[in-house]
Amino acid sequence: MRLWNIGVCFVLLGVPQTVHAYEAQVNASVDAQFYTLRSPYGDPIVRRRRYTQTLGVTVYGLGGDVVSDAPRLSFRARMRLDADLGQEGRERNPDDAARYVPGLEQAPLDLMYAYLEGQDYFGGFVDFRVGRQYTSDALGFWSFDGALVGVTTPIFVRAEAFGGFEQRGGLPLSTPRWEADGVYRGDRSDLEFNQWPSFLNQERLAPAYGFALESAGVHWLATRLAYRKVISRDTVLVSPFADAGGGFTTVSGARVASERLGYAARVNDSRVGGVSGHVMYDFYKQTVSEYLAALDWYTTEDLTLGAQYEYYLPTYDADSIWNWFSQQGMTTALARVALDITRNLDVTASGGIRIFETEGDADNYANDADRTESGKLADGLFSATARYGWASGGVSLRGMGEAGERGHRTGADLTTTQRFGGGFYDTLLILSLYDWEDALRPERDATSFSYVLGGGVNPFEQTRLGLEWEHDMNRLVGQRYRVLATLDFTVLD
Repeated sequence: MRLWNIGVCFVLLGVPQTVHAYEAQVNASVDAQFYTLRSPYGDPIVRRRRYTQTLGVTVYGLGGDVVSDAPRLSFRARMRLDADLGQEGRERNPDDAARYVPGLEQAPLDLMYAYLEGQDYFGGFVDFRVGRQYTSDALGFWSFDGALVGVTTPIFVRAEAFGGFEQRGGLPLSTPRWEADGVYRGDRSDLEFNQWPSFLNQERLAPAYGFALESAGVHWLATRLAYRKVISRDTVLVSPFADAGGGFTTVSGARVASERLGYAARVNDSRVGGVSGHVMYDFYKQTVSEYLAALDWYTTEDLTLGAQYEYYLPTYDADSIWNWFSQQGMTTALARVALDITRNLDVTASGGIRIFETEGDADNYANDADRTESGKLADGLFSATARYGWASGGVSLRGMGEAGERGHRTGADLTTTQRFGGGFYDTLLILSLYDWEDALRPERDATSFSYVLGGGVNPFEQTRLGLEWEHDMNRLVGQRYRVLATLDFTVLD
């Protein structure tokens, strides 16, 4: 039997086989942060010992050898572990009302993305992605678990359709950063019904779907129309406050969490300039919540002039209590300039005004709270950046200011980097000085100074080991310190 098995093995080894070569890339990072924060009121003192690790992998050529105009199949994934060994047990104890933080985990594991991607199928017209993925358009950055299919037509139009489930906090391997604003969701399994009612339950998947139409193959034109709807299905409290009898009212069943339509466009001529803008409509709020128009004029090869007008109205998840309060928008108008003075030196600057709408007359609201009127508050804005670079480093100076009737916020920071030993070593120095004033809370006025000293070693290609020391100081918080250690590396196969 042994001789027979050996013979079979030799026969199998002698049969010609098709061999496929995959190209893989693995990259990882490790960040360690150590800091202690004291509340301006003295208590609590927050101690953190955070270890953030990421691991990413990309595999190309899953469908065979990559040839021109042939379908391509690849896989991409990245995970993040954000452990905090500085947490106190009472921060995760629901019975400690003073220090408990709902949803706080000591070592949450986040699957940032993981999807199978196909390109140029069915004659080069169809692409697809399956798994956890990101989208970015006029509706903002967003993440979901599901499938996306795109079709590029011969008439310079690409159509996309997707469906799946929104990535939400409280679900396995997920984070709440992609949800609409105004909600605090997570796993309530360790909470009683009347504990932290403002922390909404999240244990059921939230279905989502949408579509997009965009231009394709026109180098001077980029447009995209996008629609997205997300549905909540968990049972949540209607109000975080008990009724007269001490009970709570809940709502359940499928309901809209967010529904939005957005359009963005840009027309650009490399010799003249560009015009761009976007607009977003919120179906739940039944209003236009954002719009922007911008103009860039390439005056010369070294000088660009621009202007921008933007309106923004905060909108929230439909389950958020903030929908019960009035919201007012703000409008920003800016003019900007970018100048390349020399090959190594460039300067950018912008200035303008930001207008905040108010419910009632802001100057007389305390005496006459007439909500039928509306008021406006205006702030002046300014920012500028100058950068000078050389072969082994560079230095930049950035300043900003915002001032109005309610106070001001001004400051600047200086950043310089330098590499030594042919790039084997690198150094970092940041100096920062800011001052702010709040007319409503004059006791909170302060001037803050901070500095960062850092350095790194690059022992191998695409590998860096770094260390940073940060020291911040102002009269409100006293002295604050932070140590940050990083390790980044990439492996190609």
